[in-house]
Amino acid sequence: MCRFDLRLFYARIMAMENEEMTVGSETNLYEIGYLLSPLVPIEEVASAIDKTFRMPIESLGGEVASQLMPFLRPLAYAVVKSVGSKRSSYKDAYFGAMRFDLKADQVEALNKMIEKSELVLRYILIRLPKNADRVITTGYRKPVIRREHSLEKIIKDEVVAEKGEMNEEQIDKEIEGLLEEKVVA
Repeated sequence: MCRFDLRLFYARIMAMENEEMTVGSETNLYEIGYLLSPLVPIEEVASAIDKTFRMPIESLGGEVASQLMPFLRPLAYAVVKSVGSKRSSYKDAYFGAMRFDLKADQVEALNKMIEKSELVLRYILIRLPKNADRVITTGYRKPVIRREHSLEKIIKDEVVAEKGEMNEEQIDKEIEGLLEEKVVA
């Protein structure tokens, strides 16, 4: 089984793009993807996002470019969050993302603010390349339900129509006929 560490991957990307990154007055485009606690009522999700992400970004001098509104989804595995001495396990979470401009020297302060939040189960914060879109496009696809091709369905319908409804005796005879063909071949 191949193990892939996202933190190491993004650390390498950051090292490769280090020449592009400027510390100081110029801002960079960042994206944060997060899992928010499912205990937040659906009516209060927007205000929780503002309090947890938008307000800290704006207080540090950043500007939100776009946002993927969170939606409740099942997780691939249970995520454990420790708050104080209490550990909670979650199988569902609100998934959302946000792109924003922020000075490079303010990113560490933003990380500390987000880590203090009890609502955030997991998050990842990355710096995007200079040519990245400011608008988030979703890459999430719903599972594809396999449907029979229309030609296959037509053929099946014709076969059923030719033979009509079959009772147990006819099914047994058909199976015996197929087995005899296999033995001869």
